[in-house]
Amino acid sequence: MEKDFEVLVIGAGVVGLSIAYELSKKYLVGLIEKNKKYGLETSSRNSEVIHSGIHYPTGSLKAKLCVQGNELLYEFLKENNILHKKTGKLTVAVEQKEVEEIERLYKQGIENRVPDIKIIEKNEIKKLASEIEGICALYTGSTGILNVHYLMDCLYEKFINNGGIAGFDEKVINIEKKNGLYLIETEKDKYYSEVVINSAGLYAEEISNKLGFKYDIYWAKGDYFTISKKVDIPLLIYPVPVKEGLGIHLTPRFDGFLRAGPDVEYVQKVYPPYPNQKENSIFKVDEKKKEFFYKQIRKFLPNIEIEDLIPESYGIRPKLQKKGESFKDFVIKEEISGFINLIGIDSPGLTCCLSIAKYVKNLIS
Repeated sequence: MEKDFEVLVIGAGVVGLSIAYELSKKYLVGLIEKNKKYGLETSSRNSEVIHSGIHYPTGSLKAKLCVQGNELLYEFLKENNILHKKTGKLTVAVEQKEVEEIERLYKQGIENRVPDIKIIEKNEIKKLASEIEGICALYTGSTGILNVHYLMDCLYEKFINNGGIAGFDEKVINIEKKNGLYLIETEKDKYYSEVVINSAGLYAEEISNKLGFKYDIYWAKGDYFTISKKVDIPLLIYPVPVKEGLGIHLTPRFDGFLRAGPDVEYVQKVYPPYPNQKENSIFKVDEKKKEFFYKQIRKFLPNIEIEDLIPESYGIRPKLQKKGESFKDFVIKEEISGFINLIGIDSPGLTCCLSIAKYVKNLIS
């Protein structure tokens, strides 16, 4: 029995592409994806934020890989002339009871070795973003924005140039271990590989279950609205975070407008082929949320009207925590020899894409 690949990566989101690219420097790598192109799900439907690492418990994979990934990502973006900007970010306390959380985040950021971090007062907030109201804020200078589509294009091109082989419209229907190799069957073909890496994002639990490793992934949908009038806010503005997410925040877009979102709405998982996708409310922005978004945003940006909010886009994130549960870390582990699972890769997965790739490489080296 001859192998087709040394490593087969399942799932071509930004994390799968990063892993495939990194491993293709050393191994013969295959990359299979159930969609017609790479990056059509979570990876292309997010805030496109490069996170600093303040939000994750010290010692967690999310904390370590985010701080490492932040530095690696900026280097990669710069080397490859990919559109990005180190904007900085303010996490703003608008009520006295939120100040304690700002102080906790600052302490956690210091413990996580996040660079360029400080608490600033109201007058300094005004210097950075004159239209923002707040008692105090946590400033993180290493936060930024990027064009994730250009990043994925670059990663894919480099992977192919390294001799990697990609297959699209390749939904996995079976995985089993046979004579020391993994047999991966898709709706089109079958492949043998020494190592299999499950980076299937929203559907990673289904891939994992095929080899008997049970996880529960929950879908958290987030909607985005564009603020249609020009507001002079050159950096990211975040509220004090809530249990299930980082809160509805403002992200400056490259066209000069602001994106608001996402919220967190747990939704029922839908399996492809997606039934009645155009009619399914999961796959469109819920315009009824406009009033909620407006109320949240005007706490720190009072000079807007509800009419300024225009529905923009939505994204769905794979979460390990149920609604109401607190922090759950990434799962990145070798379950059995040659089978590596990536489960619950939600935010800051984009920031961590290159550091996750190196982490996985170390697992199989």
